[in-house]
Amino acid sequence: MLRRIVRLVYFLAILIIIDLTATLFWVHNGLATEANPIMDFFLQYSPVLFVVAKLGLSTVGIYILYFFRARFKRMIFNILLGLNIIYLLVFAYHLSAALFLLFSTI
Repeated sequence: MLRRIVRLVYFLAILIIIDLTATLFWVHNGLATEANPIMDFFLQYSPVLFVVAKLGLSTVGIYILYFFRARFKRMIFNILLGLNIIYLLVFAYHLSAALFLLFSTI
């Protein structure tokens, strides 16, 4: 179970970085806005602050889950599984938008 939790943590971190990069691309090119009002505040102030806030908040959240991994195995696993599913849906959204953009310009 602990190995699966660690794998979910790594996969979630990758998905968060993909979301961060894609969001910066869409917003910088005027193709989208940030949906999360808290992250939008940071993004409106500065893209660098957005990156620091996104990575900082995500790291703290993942660390808290990882810290309690041994004590609450099943709960932490389920939380990480849910977060991974949410970020996979976000990834699919970014991918569908990129494919739409690609095929609409051909």
